[in-house]
Amino acid sequence: MAITHRYTIMCDEVRIEINRKFMLIGVYTPNISVPQLPFVLPSLTFFQMLESDRPQQLGVRFRLQHLETGRIIAQGMGRIGFQRPGTGINALRLPNVPLIAVGTYNFVMEIDGEREPLIFSFDVILNIPQQPAILGGLPNIG
Repeated sequence: MAITHRYTIMCDEVRIEINRKFMLIGVYTPNISVPQLPFVLPSLTFFQMLESDRPQQLGVRFRLQHLETGRIIAQGMGRIGFQRPGTGINALRLPNVPLIAVGTYNFVMEIDGEREPLIFSFDVILNIPQQPAILGGLPNIG
């Protein structure tokens, strides 16, 4: 009952087009830059390509955690299914994600029957927008 993790892409949202193609919106590469802390992301989605060696339904548990403090930002449980052996997509959307501090965050997914959890790490970086400087004083009107 082996599950192989191929990749995880973190983005704001995933949509499925009429032709069954996925559209990833707001892809992070890989870090998240915020203008202030705390900061709430309206949504954060983890788009995963997984592979199974057989058809199966499995229970999963996940958590999003700030690594330095150990604080869990979001958590939950659910199921993933494979209709046949091969690749499958798991897109997990978390609404209203509070980012509490700069540093490393881990998205951890534990799959029933698997020894090791899947871990996706990213950093939150504070990027305060700079105010434009006024050069040469006030404009001359008149």
